[in-house]
Order: sequence, then C-alpha cells, then structure tokens
Amino acid sequence: MYLKRLEIQGFKSFATKTVLDFLPPQNGRFSITAVVGPNGSGKSNVVDALRWVMGEQSIKTLRGKKSEDIIFGGSESKGQLGACEVSMILDNSDDRVQIDLPEIVITRRLYRSGEGEYTINNNPVRLLDIHLLLAKAQFGQHSYSIVGQGTIDRLLVVSPAERKDFLDEASGIKEHQIKQHQANLKLARTAENMSQVDVLLKEVEPRLRMLSKQVRKLEQRQEVEINLRETQEKYYGSLYGSNKKEMDRLELEVNNLDAQYKITFKELEDTQLELSELARSESRQEVFVKLQEKYQAVIKIKNEWERQLAVISGKIQNAYSDLGKQNIGWLEKKVDELKMVGEQFVQEQNKLENELAKAEKLLIENNTNVAELSRDKTQAAVRLSQLQVKQYEQKSERQYLEFSGLTAVKAVLENKNRLGKVHGLVAELGEVENDYRTALEVAAGQHLSSLVVADEGVARAAIEFLREQKMGVATFLPNNKIFGRDVGSDIRALLNEDGVIGLAIDLVKFDEKFRNIFSFVFGDTVIVKSLAVAQSIGIGRARMVTLDGDVAERRGVMKGGWRGQKRMHLSFSGRTIFSDGEGQNYQEELIRQESSFKDFEMKLDQAKTSALLAQMSKEQLLGKLESVQADQKKNQDEMSGMERELNFLQMSPEEYGVHLTELEKEKEKIKLEIVGTESESDKIALEIKQFNDSEEIKKQRVFGLQESMQKKQLEVNGILSTRNEHKISLAKLETKNEDLSNEVSGEMSVSLAALAERAYMILSQSELEIAAADIQKLKYQLSLIGGIDDDVIKEYETTKERYDFLSNQLKDLTTATDDLSKMIDELAEIMKKKRSTAFKQIRKEFDRYFKILFNGGSAQLEEIYGEKEEDELLAEEMAMAEGVTEALEAIKPVTKKRDKILTGIDIAVNPPGKKIKNISSLSGGERTLTSIALICAILNCNPSPFVVMDEVEAALDETNTLRFANIMSELATKSQFIIITHNRVTMHSADALYGVTMGGEGISKLLSVNIGEVGRYEDKPKTEVNGADIDKIS
Repeated sequence: MYLKRLEIQGFKSFATKTVLDFLPPQNGRFSITAVVGPNGSGKSNVVDALRWVMGEQSIKTLRGKKSEDIIFGGSESKGQLGACEVSMILDNSDDRVQIDLPEIVITRRLYRSGEGEYTINNNPVRLLDIHLLLAKAQFGQHSYSIVGQGTIDRLLVVSPAERKDFLDEASGIKEHQIKQHQANLKLARTAENMSQVDVLLKEVEPRLRMLSKQVRKLEQRQEVEINLRETQEKYYGSLYGSNKKEMDRLELEVNNLDAQYKITFKELEDTQLELSELARSESRQEVFVKLQEKYQAVIKIKNEWERQLAVISGKIQNAYSDLGKQNIGWLEKKVDELKMVGEQFVQEQNKLENELAKAEKLLIENNTNVAELSRDKTQAAVRLSQLQVKQYEQKSERQYLEFSGLTAVKAVLENKNRLGKVHGLVAELGEVENDYRTALEVAAGQHLSSLVVADEGVARAAIEFLREQKMGVATFLPNNKIFGRDVGSDIRALLNEDGVIGLAIDLVKFDEKFRNIFSFVFGDTVIVKSLAVAQSIGIGRARMVTLDGDVAERRGVMKGGWRGQKRMHLSFSGRTIFSDGEGQNYQEELIRQESSFKDFEMKLDQAKTSALLAQMSKEQLLGKLESVQADQKKNQDEMSGMERELNFLQMSPEEYGVHLTELEKEKEKIKLEIVGTESESDKIALEIKQFNDSEEIKKQRVFGLQESMQKKQLEVNGILSTRNEHKISLAKLETKNEDLSNEVSGEMSVSLAALAERAYMILSQSELEIAAADIQKLKYQLSLIGGIDDDVIKEYETTKERYDFLSNQLKDLTTATDDLSKMIDELAEIMKKKRSTAFKQIRKEFDRYFKILFNGGSAQLEEIYGEKEEDELLAEEMAMAEGVTEALEAIKPVTKKRDKILTGIDIAVNPPGKKIKNISSLSGGERTLTSIALICAILNCNPSPFVVMDEVEAALDETNTLRFANIMSELATKSQFIIITHNRVTMHSADALYGVTMGGEGISKLLSVNIGEVGRYEDKPKTEVNGADIDKIS
C-alpha cells in the first residue's frame, strides 16, 4: 500500500484544487518525494492537510485557533471560500487492508458553518471508522507516520509514560487499543445500566405481586368465559346447523317441486291444447246424416228391386197356374180396392216422411248445438284451469313475500294513494329477457327492492309512515334527485370485445322517464358471457357481471359460485308485484269463468236431452214409416199380382210364351241389381259403423282428456301449495336465523357467519336444553366472580411486560458485561505480546541506527514497571486513547486487582567517547540524531505505508544529513517517504520534487519535478523544470 494521490481544495493557502501525484513502487522500493519551497510558501500546509484528512481534531496542531481558520480566508484577488476538502487516495492492490477495494479514497470536508463530513470511497462514515481503517494499515496519527521538528524534540523530553504510549502505537496495537477503549466505554455504560435496571426492578416487583393476585382471579373468570363460549358455540352452532340442514332440505325439495311443476304444468298445457284442438274441430253430424240418407236411398232402391223381383216371380208363378178358371170381374174389383188402399198408404207415407225430415233437421240442430257447447265448455275449462294456476302462483308469491322482509315495501305500495306518487319497485319498472335475467338482477343487487318515488317529499312521507306504523325500513329513490352516471369512453371501447354482451342498462326495457334511476342502479356495469371473458378483458378495467351471476368489481374483488334456489322472488317482471288490483282482476275473471263454465254445462245437458228426444222421435217416425212402407209394399205386391193375372188371362198362348221368356230375363236382371244394391248398402253400412266408432273414440278421448286435465290441475295446485308451504318455511327459518344472528352478536360479540364457518354437531332437544341450562349456570358464576377493571388488567400486562423486559435486560447486560470483560482481557493479552515482541526489535534497531548516525556509541530502551489498580489503568488508557480526561469518571470500580505492569520507557544513550547519565545533557544535534535513530528503528520494525517528515534534518550538518539520507533510502524498501525540506542533500536523495510557491495573491501553487526524467542531481545540479530553477525553488 502507498499514497497514490493527495487532492487539496480550499484548505489553508491552497485556494484552488491542487493534486499531488506520487510515484508508485518500482523494483521493490517505494518512492521518496521531497516538497521544497521558500519559507511561508505553504509547503507545511501539505503536512497539515494529511494530518487533517487522517482525522486530526486539534486545530492547534494544525496551527490554527478555530476550525474556520483552515478554510481559505481570501486574498486581494480572490474571496474567501465556504468549504475546504482534502482527499487521500491509497493504493490497496496488495490487500494490506482487508477490504475488497483496490483503491481507497478517504475524504474529509469542512464547511464554514462548522458542519463536516467523512467519506470512504464516497460513502459517509464516522471518524472512528477512519481511525480503525488507518490502524489496520499501520498508520500512526499521533506518532511516527507524520514526524515534524516538534516530534523530534518532544520524543526525548516527554515523560517515560508518554514515551511508552508513543512506542505502543509504533508496536502496531493501535487497532486493539481502539477496540479495547470502545469495550471499556461499553463496559462502563453497561455497569451503569445494570444499576439502573436493578433499581427499576425493585420498584416494579411489589406492584407486580399485588397485580398477580387479581390476575389469578381474572384467569378464573377467563376459564369460565371460555367454558361459556364453548357451550354457547356448541349451542348456537347446533341451532344454526339444524336450521341450515332443514333449509337445505327444503331448498332441495323446492328445487324438485319446481322441476316437477314444470313437467306437470307442461302436461297440463298439452292436455288443454289437445282439448282446445278437439273443441275447435268442426262437427261431423252432417257427414253422418248424408251417410244415413245415402244408406236409406240404397235400401229403398234395394226394396224396390226386391218388390219387382217378387212381382216378376209372381207373374211367372201365375203363368204356370191354372188361372183361366178365375173370375176376371172379381180380379178387377179387387184391383180397384187395392189401389184405393195404396193411395191411402202413399198419403200416410208422405206425411211420415215430412215429419221424419223435420225430426232429422231438429236432431242435426241439436247435435250441432251439443258439439258447439261441448267445445265452448272445453275452452272454458282450459281458461278456468289457467286462471286457477295464475291465481295460485300469485297467492303463493304474495304469501312468501310477506315472510321475506319486504313488509315495509308492501306497506308503502298498499298505501301509495295517501303517501303521494309512488311509481313502484325497481324490479317492477323494468323488463328483461330471460337469458339476461340472472346477470341483471345480480348487477342491480339490493336496489332491486328500492322504491322509486316522484320526489324527496314522497320519500320523507313514506319514511315517517313506516316509522309511525313500525313497519320496517325501505330504500327510496326520488326521481327528481337521482342522477345518472356517465359511461366513459374506456368502458364503451370494451363493448366491441368478444364475449361482451353490452351495458347492463341497455339490456333493460323501461319507461324513458326512469332512465336516471336505471343509470344510477347499473352505472357502467358491463354484461359478459363468462368469467373467462372478464379475465381476458382484464379484471379491474370495469365492473363486469357474467350470465351466471359472477361479479368482477373495478377494485379487483371477485364474487361468484353456485347459485341455488332463489329465496327472494323479486325479479325484473315489468308488472306490479304487490298489486291488489291484479289479484282482484284474477278473482273476478275466475268467478266469471266458473259461472260461464257452469252455464255451458247446464246448456250442454239441456242440448243433449233435446238431442236425445229428437233422436227418439226420429226413431219412432222411422218405425212408423217402415211399417207403412211394408204395408204399402204388401198392398202393392198384391195389386200388381192381380193386374198381371188379368193381363195373363187376356193374352194369347203365343204372347204368353213370349211374355214368360221376357219375365225370366227381367227376373235375372233384377237379381243382379239386387246384388249390386246389397253390396253398396253393405259398404255404406260399414262407413256408418266406422264413423260411429270414430265418433265414439273421439268422445271417449274428450272425456278422458277432461278427466286428465282435472287431475293435472289438482296435481299442479298440490305442487304449488307444497312449494309455497316450503318457501314460507324457508322464510320463517331465515327469520329465525336473523334472530339467532342478533342473539349471537349480542351474547358472543361475533357474527353468525363467523360461527358458521366451523362445523358443529347437531344436538338433540334434550341436549339443547342441557346446553341452555349450562349457559345460564356459567353466566351466574361470572356474576359471582364479578368484573375486573380493564385498567387493572392493562396495568398488570404493562407491568408484567416491563418486569420481563427489565429482567431480560439485566440478563443481557450481565452477559454483555462478561463478554466485554473477556474481550478486554483477550485484547490486553494480545497487546502485551505484540508490545513485548515489538519492543525487543525496536530496542535492537535503535541501537543499530544510533551507531550509524553517531558512528559508534550505544543506545538502550529501558522498561519501567510499577503497580496500579486495574480500574485506574483502564481509565487512563481510555483517556489517553480518546484524548479526554472525562473517561476517568466513566468507570465505576467493580474489582480492584493490583498487578505489576509496564508504566514507562526510558532512554539511555552514550555517544562515542562520552558517558551520558541524562539525555537532557545532549546537545541539540545529538538529541535530533537520537530521535531520528529511534524513529528509524520504529519504521524498520513496524513500517507505515507512508511517512511524512517535516524538516526533521534542519538541525543536522551535511555529513549527518547524508547519513540520514542513506538510512531513508534503506527504509524506502518498506515505506513511502514524503519529506518537507530545505536541505540540498535530502533533495538529491528524492525520486520526485514538488515545489511550492506563493505569489502576491496569497495562494500556494505547486510545481513538480520527476528526477527519473531529468536525471540525477549529481549530474545536473541545476535543472530548469517548467521555467523554475531548483536552486531558486530551494
């Protein structure tokens, strides 16, 4: 390690920044730099700068009276400076100081205000840090690192004790002395602290004993409170768990009933639809009548052909009979009689046919009326069923809402005529699509049940009404005071992102006059498809609600999960939820439909009776007609036979034969016609049968559907009734849980939600009764124990904490005292060994250098021993190391150990040819040589990285100066030398010269000469360097 550079600015006469660069070691030898100049030029200020940057605190040593004296005070050409700064740059490439830095920059600054600072490599440090660093590098601030004429003189005249301190520093124990000094100070402070802590402990201990008695009482109370709390947790947890279990069961059953209701109601709607379609189908009575007429016509034709066949058969039969003997006159008379009877049959038949036509017409009208009435009855039954379902749903909803905490809202709506303009609930004023219902209801939140009123006056009247009637609390939104919230451009930019459905307010239909209300309710909430979409957009960019009802707030809060059966039935419906008018309309419509249904039933029964009578009348007329037709046919057949007989009797034989042949042919033809008509009649009869079967199936289907509809209606009503009962039970359980929550909060100062986070075993009724009794017993025990003042508890805790703290402090201080004492002893032992070793070597080298300088003679260092109390010795060492006498009072005697110790160093010298008893009898030159010999011995044994000598050879003649220069060249192998000198011999021994000059402006200036560049002085006694003459400089 060596001094690489010294930078001075504003220090004493160096007003401007001045840099002294020093040569690095070469060939195992450090450089010798001489600083020369006339008296008063400021060259000794370089030494002062080095002293000051190394931590010198004495302004007197720096040749000043006050701190600001070392700051450039100004001149005629330059004003005073506000600060001074000196930096010493040390090369640490050899790691002499064990820090990971190849270069160490020690800087000290002083401001005219008196403030100062120290830095190492631009890092602020303490003065102690600099002392420790220099001690590690073997720098001696007060001894041999910086040697001036005063040091030379003082070294011989000081007391043996002071000389011992000088040699101690030279022995390389400065670092250990600093550490020992710090340890002694800490030991003194620790002893004083221990005494103070002991006093405080004696003060705290009695109070702590008194408070501990109350603490035991407190512990007893706490034990009872813990038992009480555990019992209460078990009790209330069981109640909550039982309620929760029942609510879960009811919710599951409600969900099942909802699913069952949807299936059954769908079946009911399908049945009603089929009935409606059957009722709307046209009557087929006309088809039946046409088939009947067609059948009758075919039968009539068939009868005619059969009659003709009988006539032909009779003719043929008569032709083979012997009719010639018959009386032609009788036959003619009989024919006339039969004709008269036939005419009577015709008249009777015509009469019956007319009556039959009227009966059939009446029957058709009655059947048509029956079909229409049956259709109307079916439609009335379907409408009646639908109204019953709606009325039951509304009744269930109203009953549930009465148990759902909306009593206040219902009361306001029922009395809105007396309160003012109450528009309704937010849920009533908006309509939404089913796909968005969940998302929008979650987005609206608690405002779904807020009441929208015209102005703040209505709101105030409603609030006072609720207070007077004790009907609960409701939230009001005055339409004239609520203002909408603007949607920013950043939110609107999100609407184009994939998966974004739109702004919540844009998905609700409402009256435009309520826009501010819905803008206030929804704000800039955005509806998205899923949480994945919200995450891709960025959680926190906007308030987003998914279709499943999950929420991502602007602040990053996310809420969501599974949404079970909805307990609050408030939803966007676009209709009045609590409207009595709608219920009244349903009731009136239901009464009208029931009355209409009964009228249809009565009319249908009457129409069926009329149709039955008409059918009976028709059947009677048909019977009579058939009887008349049979008699008429018989009469006609008899008359035709007689007429043929007359014709046959009047024919010739030839004509008779031809006639017989024609009759046979006609008979066969008639048979064929009869077969055809029979086939056609069978076909029509089959159609009639199929028609009747179809009508019977349809009729049975209608009856079956009506019966099924009635059953489904009863089933739907039963489901709604059961579901309503379950939901009312749920509402009651919620009310019980609310009461339970209030009770838990009052009794245990904890929320029911926090209590519900733990699972508790559900107790039986008897176990609950036992737990309730235990709670009362524990409360009674607490009342017997009584309360303990919180201030006393706090005081005990504070006192106990302080007592424990002080006890731990005393323990730590005792441990610290032991550790410090041990460390002090170890440091003393180390210093003793190093001092002994160094002293022996210094004594030997002192004698050698003395002989060199005096060219003979002898010199000795003699040790002086004495006895001192250990405490006194430590105090003196502290005072000497710190430079203050106050340290003597910092140590309070703990032990008084006496020991034989080194108290001083004396010098005994004998120049050649002399015997000196006292060094004070030496001449000035001899004293200087003796001091130089001692300093050189120290430098040889414990070399400092660099040594500054300020005109130490001024009193020597040329011969002795040459000896001194030779010794300095020898020591340059171990230390770097910076010499302030006027001596030409010393200059010639230097490797570099710095010349200091001062002009009329009072500012020191620096000139440098590198001897290696300009040649040795003995070859060139005079050298021009930068226009300066060395002789003139010196």
